[in-house]
Amino acid sequence: MSGAKSGVQKRISDVVPSSLYVHCTAHNLNLVIADVAKSSLKISTFFDIVQNIYLFFNQSAPRWASLAFGNDIANQIQKKVCNSRWEARHSSVYALKENFINVLKSLTNISLTSKKSDELNRAKSLFKKMQSFEFVLLIIIWENVLKPLSVVSKMLQCSQISIHQASEFLQIGINSIKNMRHNYEELVESAKNMCLKWGIQFQNENKRKMYSKKLFGEVDGDRRLQDIIEEKFYVSVFLPLVDTALFQLEDRFKGLKIVSNTFNFLLPPNIIQLNEAEIVKSCYDFIQFYKTDVTSDLTSQVLSLKEFIKNTDMKTIKELCLYLIENDLSSLYSEVVTSCIIFLSLPVTVATAERSFSKLKLIKNYLRN
Repeated sequence: MSGAKSGVQKRISDVVPSSLYVHCTAHNLNLVIADVAKSSLKISTFFDIVQNIYLFFNQSAPRWASLAFGNDIANQIQKKVCNSRWEARHSSVYALKENFINVLKSLTNISLTSKKSDELNRAKSLFKKMQSFEFVLLIIIWENVLKPLSVVSKMLQCSQISIHQASEFLQIGINSIKNMRHNYEELVESAKNMCLKWGIQFQNENKRKMYSKKLFGEVDGDRRLQDIIEEKFYVSVFLPLVDTALFQLEDRFKGLKIVSNTFNFLLPPNIIQLNEAEIVKSCYDFIQFYKTDVTSDLTSQVLSLKEFIKNTDMKTIKELCLYLIENDLSSLYSEVVTSCIIFLSLPVTVATAERSFSKLKLIKNYLRN
């Protein structure tokens, strides 16, 4: 679909060079979380443990019954970690965080009462992994990463949302993750409080360190993080996780931001608030991009429209377009209507791409005539 050499967006661009491509936002979010989940070995191991906890209880009705949850909580906790649906990761992490102590109690009960060696060993292994401070810290970190993106995802699924609103919501999610990047100490403190609440030891044990033999003339390796485990976790796990999320959110939604910025001057509130110089510059850039679709009359029409819609409460480009058509103003503001139609036809589907552009040309010729 998005291939730069033979993808659908490349083939459409060859026919209509001014066409802009916007990838599916929901799919992009899934790709972002999938890449973040592979940012380090500890992150991948974390979700493997979450998956194993789910499988351990889900594969046995008696083990599942031992959790003694209500139906609502049971439906939350049994969310399988699915690579194609990143929201399942948020549901799994949130449910595990909220019912962490109950899962530990159930694993303890199974390890004390079970007579099956395989079940006993699996329960002990999962219990030991969940008792780790790093595991608790990763739960806190992932909850803070996935929570704002989950809200953004719900908003993006609304049928009435516009591209500009989607871009704003994404920026809110990005800002939330940026703030989290500078509040690592608060996340560690929150994890320590959860460990105290759950009775988990968070003091790092002193372990014997093994170093490779240093040869003559060899530069000393980077050993400054060997004695500072929390700082090592911050550098090797936390920063790659957050930086990968920020980079992927910026990179994968670049097309959405380009479309939002290109058509930003057509929003009714912006037409009213922008001064004449800003409108002229925005119109000039727009005309240069859509040379074959829009003429230089767009600038004068937007400037005259500024006073005309000052007392209206329109918020979106769609409302502006309908307002001009319903009030028989499409002939006076033909370039504005054409610009609105270009925006409203993005993104076009593969099956109707040629038909959509042909309709756009017919509408444009009709308005000009």
